[in-house]
Amino acid sequence: MHTLASFLETGLSLVVYRDGQVVFESSDSDLRPLVTYIRTYGSHDGEVVIFDKYVGRAAALLMELIRPHHVYAGVISQSGAQALKDSGITFDAGREVKYLMDVASEGMCRWEKMAIGKTAEEFLAELRNIITDGSG
Repeated sequence: MHTLASFLETGLSLVVYRDGQVVFESSDSDLRPLVTYIRTYGSHDGEVVIFDKYVGRAAALLMELIRPHHVYAGVISQSGAQALKDSGITFDAGREVKYLMDVASEGMCRWEKMAIGKTAEEFLAELRNIITDGSG
């Protein structure tokens, strides 16, 4: 299994392990990898560990649906960290920032804005209208 440092060196944006075996990996951007994973696998039994390059509130809500044992994030936003804590999901992060956009610019990214005040299920339902497996 990856360490956070070795994952970040791969260039992948998301890797999901179940019972120590890679079951999903992606280099796609934004929330597409998590949405694709949920559409393909949903939540399931077994010890799931997620490695994600960037985790904001939006990604954390989607992870709540997967119910991982642990999350490793290269960068996590304060609201993403709080959402994982609120869901009882343990995590490690290379760096915590106020907003994910602080990595490149000031302010909150559109996904975090969209996730405000929504449950995981409500947020996923809204995303299904925006993100498609192909070109969304």
